[in-house]
Amino acid sequence: MDSRDHAPTLTEHELVVRCKRGDRAAQHALYERTSERIFRLLVRMTHSQEHAEDLAQETYLKAFAAIATFDERSALNTWLYRIAVNEALQWLRRKKPALFDPDLAAARPDPRNNGHDPAAHLDLEDAMAALDPMDQAMLLLRYQEGLDYRTIAEVTEIAMGTVASRLNRARERLRELLRDFAPPREETPPDVHPISHGREGAARIAPPVEERAS
Repeated sequence: MDSRDHAPTLTEHELVVRCKRGDRAAQHALYERTSERIFRLLVRMTHSQEHAEDLAQETYLKAFAAIATFDERSALNTWLYRIAVNEALQWLRRKKPALFDPDLAAARPDPRNNGHDPAAHLDLEDAMAALDPMDQAMLLLRYQEGLDYRTIAEVTEIAMGTVASRLNRARERLRELLRDFAPPREETPPDVHPISHGREGAARIAPPVEERAS
């Protein structure tokens, strides 16, 4: 029977084994299972659907080329995140640092606006873009992708204690940027965080209290 009939229901281990054998149906199934979250992360890191598509393609080309070296000591998604983050970091570091311009930000159309307050969305996106690329990656892995500190440490290959302290600093820096760049708006109630009006999930990027490493 054709392996295509079974590839979508394979366990992760079986999928990896078949991919190592060059099974094209298994490779397709692996892509289908994982590409949505990889692409989502790359879109947020690059702020560009076009560049995210290019980087996602490069991520999977490198993943399939190196699948024989994947020893399964980490989860498959963790391994793929590591490749994708490395691709995005290289791309971001090739770009020239850009100064934040509130007027340009306000005028720039946002094709991914999903109905939330556009001004708040732009504030958050531009503040995130002003962060160090690795800090961007860590914040997104933690608050968009929901990874724990240990998994973030595996993805970024940074010690877990350093991940915790760096996330704390990145959150503080993000708050500072949002305070500096946000246009005047109605005062938010005391129990609502100022970035909770951004895109879905934005409120989790800068929680109001320090959290312990998990």
